[in-house]
Amino acid sequence: MMSVTGRSRKQIILKEAARLFREKGYLASTLRELARRAGVQGGSIYHHFSSKQEILFVLMDNTMNDMIERLSTSIAELDSPLARLRHAIRLHIEYHIIGPDETYITEDELRNLESENYRRIIVQRDHYQQIFEEIIAEGKACLNWQVSDVKLLARAIIQMCAGVTRWYKPNDKFSIDEIAEQYFSLLLNGLKERGAEEKQTQPL
Repeated sequence: MMSVTGRSRKQIILKEAARLFREKGYLASTLRELARRAGVQGGSIYHHFSSKQEILFVLMDNTMNDMIERLSTSIAELDSPLARLRHAIRLHIEYHIIGPDETYITEDELRNLESENYRRIIVQRDHYQQIFEEIIAEGKACLNWQVSDVKLLARAIIQMCAGVTRWYKPNDKFSIDEIAEQYFSLLLNGLKERGAEEKQTQPL
């Protein structure tokens, strides 16, 4: 069993890898530079990972598993598609703001995964998107949301929320809650059935 020190060192390597890959890109990053940033000897990385490719895959795999688990668990007790959609939007934005390096890598470095690793991450990404699709489909059925393509809308929401990493700064005038509520309101206005404003805007 890996010691606590070993687990901690592995997490440090992953954290520094996410930062390095985001700064320089996966292809331009070297394990020598990663070892220097992580404060380990060059060969020590191979005690934890077999290759740079494995580091990239583990970063993405951990990120997607965590996102799926957090989203699934947090919306399980919410009893309306409105509440679930609002919470899903907030959580997705929050995750990207808190872990910008990991989420950026997961989205922008897919092309550099080997075929089997790529397939496995795509399966996870589809699973995550499916959670949004199920929320939207329920809203369409129960609240008459005006949606022509559930899958397309789910993709659009995910990409819109993920985009905060491109411009958000820690000292931004908007809080995570304010950004999430603005995005939710913008989306909800587009989903409303004509003449159903009162029903759709009731408190959650």
